[in-house]
Amino acid sequence: MAGGGGPTPFELLGIGATAAGCIAIGVVGGYWIGSASRVGVVAVFGGLAVGLVAALAATYFKIKQYL
Repeated sequence: MAGGGGPTPFELLGIGATAAGCIAIGVVGGYWIGSASRVGVVAVFGGLAVGLVAALAATYFKIKQYL
């Protein structure tokens, strides 16, 4: 824990980067699956949903120590 009891700016940057990475991997994975299986946009939205859930979970577990 930081001296003030909250996350440092670099920890917040790391949380944001983790969330962005989860969403990007989900969308790219959905696009890849969609193009391979011909379901197209449905897979991209499915990948987006999986990425958002992963981003929320990662963010929660990183900030849980400050709650």
